[in-house]
Amino acid sequence: MSALCRLCSSPGTTTLFESRDRIHGFPGKFTIIRCRRCRALFIEPWLTERELAAYYPEYYGRYRRSRSLDRKSYKGIKRFVLENAYGYPPREEGRSSVLRRAAALLLSLVMAKDAIPYRGEGRFLDIGCGGGSYLYRLRQWGWEVHGVEPSRSGVAQARSLGLEVHHGRVRDAKFPDRFFDVIRLHHVLEHLTEPNETFREIARILKSDGVVTITVPNTRSLNFWLFQENWYGLDAPRHVISYCPEALRLLCDATGFAIAGIRFRSGAFNFVRSVKFLMQEKGQRLPEWLHGVDWAGSRLIRRTLKPLFFLVDFLRLGDIMEATLEKRPGI
Repeated sequence: MSALCRLCSSPGTTTLFESRDRIHGFPGKFTIIRCRRCRALFIEPWLTERELAAYYPEYYGRYRRSRSLDRKSYKGIKRFVLENAYGYPPREEGRSSVLRRAAALLLSLVMAKDAIPYRGEGRFLDIGCGGGSYLYRLRQWGWEVHGVEPSRSGVAQARSLGLEVHHGRVRDAKFPDRFFDVIRLHHVLEHLTEPNETFREIARILKSDGVVTITVPNTRSLNFWLFQENWYGLDAPRHVISYCPEALRLLCDATGFAIAGIRFRSGAFNFVRSVKFLMQEKGQRLPEWLHGVDWAGSRLIRRTLKPLFFLVDFLRLGDIMEATLEKRPGI
């Protein structure tokens, strides 16, 4: 008997392969199943939130303090980009010009790429905010920031920065109706065991003209097709449900959202880590000069593969989806 889809409850599913924790090495094997209706992937055996928590080590990456917080951040040229490309109020009057805006738009391709366009003195919620480094930056940019984080160590780190962060789930935070202008889920959606319930709560606390920004691995990517169970973006069992554009669209349709925009992004890190997993699976030893994590971020590899990544992203086959959602009228 096939398992029901954990996203859309369809009985039509296909077993793909077995996987295990390739990143942190926790024991156990998990079957990866694809829904034939929405195309989402999900794990079996299914894990409850409490069971899943045991697969997150204390040092899990997103709880660590960002090194950028220890330096003077977002001043000078980055502030120039914010003011002239993202609409933030200038610190000095009368300095806006077409030339400055053109220069800022070019610079925005390589810096402050995660900036949110200015929406006045808006309220921003980061679901799964980790140690709060992104909220810390947004507060510097003038936002009223709030966070939700399930990790106690992440909450402690965020609060040490003076941030207002709720420990637990977003629906337990009891935010008022239509409270936020922007809500962010950055590499969080794939970790949620109850995405439909979470999205309905987001719809309740988001303003009518608010937006949701989502970053999530893309199972329609070229890398997933190439590497399958060795794809770095799979990250079983922490990624309980993995998404493609069709699955994300179905989730939005069911919870009152529409996809306003979506783009795709690839990078050297996911690609070379997938190569590493594949070589390990086949029993091949990595050359010494390629051994370890740091080689994934090497400048030479990034520059060599950049034209290929650009083409892959243009074809909507990139490893990562970055989507902007809006509420449907009447929600």
